[in-house]
Amino acid sequence: MGGAIGSGNTGPAAEFNIQVDPEAAHIVFESDIPLFMVPLEVTHTALVTSSILDSIKLLKTNFGQICIDLLLFFQLTYKKIFRMDDPPLHDPCAVAFVIDPSMFDYRLMRVDVETSSVLSFGQTVCDIYDMSNKKKNVHVCTKMNVEKFWSIMLECIRLADKQSPINKI
Repeated sequence: MGGAIGSGNTGPAAEFNIQVDPEAAHIVFESDIPLFMVPLEVTHTALVTSSILDSIKLLKTNFGQICIDLLLFFQLTYKKIFRMDDPPLHDPCAVAFVIDPSMFDYRLMRVDVETSSVLSFGQTVCDIYDMSNKKKNVHVCTKMNVEKFWSIMLECIRLADKQSPINKI
């Protein structure tokens, strides 16, 4: 999980995971190893909706309540800054890709990481229209099967809930 095709989340252009160390991201993106990027545009579809929360509330356990609290931690920030009623869930989307890449649409494109601009330091510059003559280096996810994603997530939460020692408190 990292990068964005368009706007960022910690500045006008950069996404947090890339912005904190764009030089390292640049090295990875230039490494010639097969890379898959799950950008903000995809993770912003994995929204923690009221129906998701209702599914977790059915557990009626300490673990379930902790999950709800964590899922809603950034809710006010997303509402205020990004005008999103429901907060997204980011990093588990990348884990979901590893579990089942067929849940995602993606395509190979050129992605560069900005390492020197004052305005766009840490931005992933995605050549979505194939305009550069540079070698395509990253498979960029463009869509995720959100229903299947949440099905997997909720099942994992239910399984973890059964094992959690926090429920014995």
